[in-house]
Amino acid sequence: MRPFAEDMSALAESHQTVHTMRSTAGRPGRRWVAADMTITPSGEFMTGVLGFSEQQQQVTFDDEAFSWMKGEVADSESANEQTIVPFAVDLREENRWLAFATTARLQPQTFRAGFQAVLNEAVAKTGLIPVDWEVDLVTSTSRVFEWLRQNPKVHLLRRTLKFSNPGIDIDDDRQQMRALAANRKTEEFKAAYGKSLDIGSPAFENKLEGTETGDLHVVMESRGSHGVRNVKFNSNDTVDEDMVEDFGTNLQRGIDIVLAALREYVASKAGPEQPELA
Repeated sequence: MRPFAEDMSALAESHQTVHTMRSTAGRPGRRWVAADMTITPSGEFMTGVLGFSEQQQQVTFDDEAFSWMKGEVADSESANEQTIVPFAVDLREENRWLAFATTARLQPQTFRAGFQAVLNEAVAKTGLIPVDWEVDLVTSTSRVFEWLRQNPKVHLLRRTLKFSNPGIDIDDDRQQMRALAANRKTEEFKAAYGKSLDIGSPAFENKLEGTETGDLHVVMESRGSHGVRNVKFNSNDTVDEDMVEDFGTNLQRGIDIVLAALREYVASKAGPEQPELA
């Protein structure tokens, strides 16, 4: 298998990281493009810009007739500061972390879908790598455990396991998935009525392993302190994030900021182990 850095470099140089999403009843068509991809002098990181343009009709107000209805209508495809964001990728084989900025219109799930789409489009067009690539959002173990400390009466745990990139895991779960030609495995654990799962058991903690690497999606439900409300946890909605300086429309400044944030995040992963629930 070719190194991750070589794969990413080949995709960037192909200029095929483009994906078009057709319009729907509630959303105009979008053209996603990952561009400006550059490898840092160290060869350890890649930076770039991901964005989408939308197909829209622009109406010019007719001042002479003082009318919108008589205004000139023209089709256009454009992007703006709300649909373009910088990103950085750690190219080292053991890391493969990705950091990106967000906007009101380009939230984590939207970025994930767009970046994944352009990568796979380039893979299909170049024929470089005969596998589907996935972009996974990650949730630190400490965030999961903090939620459990605040909401210990968990009565439902649903976990969906998937192959990690590049899918080299050999644990029992993934051996079963490989044998069945499956790329997802979902389990649900539900306590008896009025009871709670044993969240302090090693077995429960074991079922949470993988959120930090994006290999596991977890949904949990817990009763409130007086049993009158249901509190939900979804790892897709609690992804790791940090506040950074506002770079406005200066994308180069944004790239520098995101790269610095990624370096800091990677360094934190090399620190002490995440605390356990107990």
